[in-house]
Amino acid sequence: MAVGNVYKYHFGSSSGYQYNYKIRIVKDTIINSRRYFVASNYFPGSIGQVLRLDSNSGNLYVRSSSYCSYSPFEELTDSLRARRGDSTLVCTSYVPKHYCIDTGYSTLFGIQIKGKTFKRSTTESTTTVTYGMNFGILFATYSDFWALASESLLGCYVNGVLYGDTVLTDVENISSEMPTSYALSQNYPNPFNQTSIFKFQCSMKGHVNVSVYDITGREVRTLVNETLQPGTYEVRFDGSELNSGVYFVRMTAGEFTDTKRMVLLK
Repeated sequence: MAVGNVYKYHFGSSSGYQYNYKIRIVKDTIINSRRYFVASNYFPGSIGQVLRLDSNSGNLYVRSSSYCSYSPFEELTDSLRARRGDSTLVCTSYVPKHYCIDTGYSTLFGIQIKGKTFKRSTTESTTTVTYGMNFGILFATYSDFWALASESLLGCYVNGVLYGDTVLTDVENISSEMPTSYALSQNYPNPFNQTSIFKFQCSMKGHVNVSVYDITGREVRTLVNETLQPGTYEVRFDGSELNSGVYFVRMTAGEFTDTKRMVLLK
């Protein structure tokens, strides 16, 4: 878990309702000498938005207003070091225990990922969540009297490496006010050492592409390649794997095209 990681999930239900959504680790914060990570949305399985992973025990905690004697103001969700048959320790009657039901492998993005699957059940519903080592949550399923639903990881940008969905981007809508025109702002900082941020505007809903090219005109990175609503956006560019030099970022949206020059210095 690290600030800047992005995860793209697909949600689908037996009723036919489906959509894709993204979750970004937006910041970390220290509360009572403990380091938490804040996500832009809830992770599958309603895991939460303010999370802490204990590196010693492998326990995943969610920040909570309830008071548990073993860990005040947070709830133990799952233990990534659990063995099959282990269960979580909960201190409230309305929170069902998670039981580790599988410790096998999952194949995703063309690779085998070691995982653990947890299950929690009530009289009305059952939820399962599968974690993948070094990836986070891979799958979640939900069942009750009325419907079945599932969520699956389509792609992720984890610790500087992109897996799966090639249109996955670290793009954030920072304003829903409708701009009067398309625009691409100069990246900042510029020159930059490793990462830099671009701001751009969309005046209407449509497909937007923002890509980075080297001085020879070769495309080296796709930052945005998706349909966006009107608004102002920011996207982070990580050039840690590229050589120092001059690069260009180009935005295209309908008939709009603009290019900015940037310098990567290491």
